Order: sequence, then C-alpha cells, then structure tokens
Amino acid sequence: MKITIQVMNPPYTYEDLDTAIKIADEALKRGHEVKIFLFCDSALASNKLVKPVRQDRNIPKTLKKMIAEKGLKVDICGICMDYRGVTKDMIIEGAVPSGVPELAELIYESDRFISLMA
Repeated sequence: MKITIQVMNPPYTYEDLDTAIKIADEALKRGHEVKIFLFCDSALASNKLVKPVRQDRNIPKTLKKMIAEKGLKVDICGICMDYRGVTKDMIIEGAVPSGVPELAELIYESDRFISLMA
C-alpha cells in the first residue's frame, strides 16, 4: 500500500510531525511504501542545521535516519523552503525539494492520504 502523509505545521510548535513519524514508522514496519510531504511551515523540519534543546526530539535527524534505514521518502515544498530561507544545501540527506504538482500526483497515486494541519 502507498501512503502519503502531508504535514503543514511547524515542527517544534505542534506534534503533527511526531504523529506523522510514528504513523510512517509503523506503516514501514508492515511493508508499506510511505512518503511524507513537508508543506508550509513543516518545511523547516528538513533543516539539518537545527539544534533542538531536547536531543530526543531532533526531527531532522529522525527523518534522515528513517530515510537511510527504513526507506521513508520525504518531499519538501520548494516554494515553502524558499519562503522560509531553507536552501538545498541545508536539507537532510535523502529529502527531495518538490512542489504542488508532485503533491497532486502523490495524492492520486496513494492508497491512503493523511493530512495533518491545524
């Protein structure tokens, strides 16, 4: 099964990204294909230069590890990156700048689409 999870909220203001990561992790364990699409303020979660106070909640590090070890796919809205000053050299390894047309394609091709937003 193909699952796409769109997240829109800032990574350290709300727990939507934590929820997306937990859903993705469980789905990957069950053999599903999972893609997280970072949209709006969640694009900040791709910034590998972030230095969170709590190391147990280092979202970029967690996403990078899941990409490398579990096959998670992460797309980031390119316009959202530009708007927030996140450049390609700042994003975690394995994440891909993308856009709304690619999001539409993901929604069309996915068996399940989950949107986490305020």
